[in-house]
Order: sequence, then C-alpha cells, then structure tokens
Amino acid sequence: MVTPRGIWHVEWQELHVGYLHDVYLALVRRAIQPSDHWIAEFLPRSASILIEDRELVDECLLGLAWDEESGWRFGSFVQGDVRCPTLLRRQRYFGGDVLPDPAEVGDTVLAMMERLRQPRRWWWGHHREQPWGWHYPPAYRSYRDVDDGFDDRLRAHLPPDVPYAGSPEQPPAGA
Repeated sequence: MVTPRGIWHVEWQELHVGYLHDVYLALVRRAIQPSDHWIAEFLPRSASILIEDRELVDECLLGLAWDEESGWRFGSFVQGDVRCPTLLRRQRYFGGDVLPDPAEVGDTVLAMMERLRQPRRWWWGHHREQPWGWHYPPAYRSYRDVDDGFDDRLRAHLPPDVPYAGSPEQPPAGA
C-alpha cells in the first residue's frame, strides 16, 4: 500500500489488521456503532471493539474481543487497552473458527444485542434456556503454529495493493 510516507510493509504482527477492519465494517453495516477499538501490542495477536448501545436493558458497555488462538468472544467490558488484555464479564466465545467470516461476526453480534435489548422477567430465570456460545475458550490453534496457513488467511483480508506482507519466506523485492 502506498502512503504519503512511502510503501507500507505489513509485518506479520500486523497481518490481522485487514481482517479486523473487515469485521469493523461488518458491524457498521448492521447499524452497530463501535465506540472504541484497539489492537493489542502483545502475543497472541489480539484486538478489541467496544460497543455502547443506549437501548440495552442493563446499559452496559459491551466488548467484542478477538485473539488468534480462540477467535471471538462477546461480553460486558470490564477493562483492557493496547497494553492490557481485554477482560469481559459474562463472556461467551463464538464463531466455530478462529477466523469466521466478518459478516457472520456482525450477524452474531447483532443477534446477541437484540437478545440483550429484551426486558428480563423474573420467571425467565426458571426456564432452562440454551445459552449461546461457550464459557471457556476453544483452542483452534496456537500462536506458535507458524506453518498452519493462518497468516495466509489473514493476508487474504489485506487490501490488494499491499505489495509485501512480511512473511519470512517472502522477502521484499530488492532485498
């Protein structure tokens, strides 16, 4: 990608930026307005998106967090930032894959927000309703798995004009 400062080379630590951008756009297309977002500076690669919705019954700040080992999780935001892992209360993991289609992520978040907007009744606690997602993180992969094709899947989400996406096997032209 050519920027005013020259060619932008995407290092392997930043390969998830394109995928997260696609998810962010999928949320916006579903009229979900993120209030904040960040990409963490530590391994495994991870990122968070905060959603503030005034229509929610509990009026809580929602967090959507992703990491390259367990995929997406959704819950009430407690804390987190670029240098501190995101902590969510009542979190649930979803996706069925560490890298689900961005449209699926948007649809899942929209469905969960619709469910959270519904008023709760005292008798609802007595019904055994099947909860969505999992409480515990699935183990789709390890960030140490460097030859599993995951980085290639991330590269597919980068803009087409990125000339080099930092793989050690693919040195930049002229290097």
